[in-house]
Amino acid sequence: MYLLTAPYVTPAEFEASPTWLDTQNLVPNGDQLAQDSELANVLLRASSWADGCINQPLGAHVRTESARVNLQGGRLSFHAADRPVRRVTALSYGADPGSLTPVGDLSGLWIEDDVQILTSLAVVSGWGGVLEFGPRAGRDTEVFVRISYVAGHTCTVLTAAASSGTTSVTVADPTGIYPGDVLRFWDPSREEAVTVAPGYVPGTATVPLAGSTTNAHGAGAGISNLPADARQAVILRACSMLLRGETAGQGDYPEAAYGPTAARSEGKSRGSELLAEAKHLLRPYRRVR
Repeated sequence: MYLLTAPYVTPAEFEASPTWLDTQNLVPNGDQLAQDSELANVLLRASSWADGCINQPLGAHVRTESARVNLQGGRLSFHAADRPVRRVTALSYGADPGSLTPVGDLSGLWIEDDVQILTSLAVVSGWGGVLEFGPRAGRDTEVFVRISYVAGHTCTVLTAAASSGTTSVTVADPTGIYPGDVLRFWDPSREEAVTVAPGYVPGTATVPLAGSTTNAHGAGAGISNLPADARQAVILRACSMLLRGETAGQGDYPEAAYGPTAARSEGKSRGSELLAEAKHLLRPYRRVR
């Protein structure tokens, strides 16, 4: 089971967003470290909520599925549970689930619409688990399949400071990063986009860039290809959590304005409306089977 361990939005990004919320009193009488830690916890819960809202992780992750699939005319067509599928990392199948044959060459795989995985793997006559590449028409066989793939959007932070003009960065989690990807630094007042170099080896924490950075970025700066609307949904959910107060007899959220005096004045926007907007932003990312 996938466990989210880091929020999709950094505390620095949240604090720079126009939320008009006081994040320095989240822990009564707590020091700065306590305030920052609790804000990170709120953002982690908001990120986890977003995953639940769309019924799949937004962030890049490895998923392994086991299923029975019909080979139709020698073609394997597998509908992945999570999307977008970035790369298939392992595939094995056979007539017996206890004896699956791994496919060594995955270069012939085709990923369609970020979710449908197709490849031609014909079965020889009297098949006993030996695979033969190249379609053989007219053979429909049910087989057991185990497939591992990387899905979702890269969302990580720098583990080391990057100076202006650097041609590589070091990240905490390289899952989902591939050559040619465009990643954006979500670093308040120093935002910029960079492209991963063609020679990058996936899974490596040090990521070479096709060019160089324009700005300097400190350790902990967010770098991601998670779309901006999904990030905004996490911010809105976190806002709604921070606005929540005593609700006896008042529904899910009390009347609380979304503005500079959120906790004290009346207004048109409430925490429940922020939550509704967050759900609306996440709608395109919902898993559809």
